[in-house]
Amino acid sequence: MEHQHSEEDLKNIAKQLSCPEGEHGIKTGEMMHASNLGMTSSAIDALNLQNNNTILEIGHGNGGHIAQLLSKAENLKYYGADISETIIAEAEKINQDFVDKGIVHFELTDGDTLPFESNQFDKIFTVNTIYFWGNPSKYLNEIKHTLKPTGILALCFADKTFMQNLPFTSYGFTLYEVEKVQELLESAGFKIKNTLKKTEQLKSKTGEQVEREYYVVTATA
Repeated sequence: MEHQHSEEDLKNIAKQLSCPEGEHGIKTGEMMHASNLGMTSSAIDALNLQNNNTILEIGHGNGGHIAQLLSKAENLKYYGADISETIIAEAEKINQDFVDKGIVHFELTDGDTLPFESNQFDKIFTVNTIYFWGNPSKYLNEIKHTLKPTGILALCFADKTFMQNLPFTSYGFTLYEVEKVQELLESAGFKIKNTLKKTEQLKSKTGEQVEREYYVVTATA
């Protein structure tokens, strides 16, 4: 019989997913890395990385994908911004060599502002974080400010219909239709370049195969 999660459990799962903490947070980070890998790879591909690009990822998780990203072109520089100290410590451990070489930097952020220079990044991407943005319009303005005028933003998120079937998303998640995300981007002054819809097979927590539909929206500043 399937284990019924109490409301308290579901709230805790939601809290861990938005900001992983402690020992449990490290496990959450590993789980998220595995389940986000397809989406993360799609977002990275959409950035079309070029030699010497400086990249920002918002909500990088444990950073198990960063080595793969850095191999996409020559002389890349990667910055990660996250709201979880636990996750940053874990990502630094996993990417220690790159951190020591000064190729990879992690910043603890508040989820509302970005502590970077204007026009600092060629490419910015974020996977499965938009659900937790307190003020999406303001945050997109922050992103736009740090992106070079010719830069690309790739925003990757799961379809609302898929997400609302997950029991924990009623706690602290804001779910979006793709049209709403496109509207938010356009009102923040982004030009939408491409919207990619993808479907992937996942194993659910209870072991059966589920299909996840997700979007990668790319936009220029």
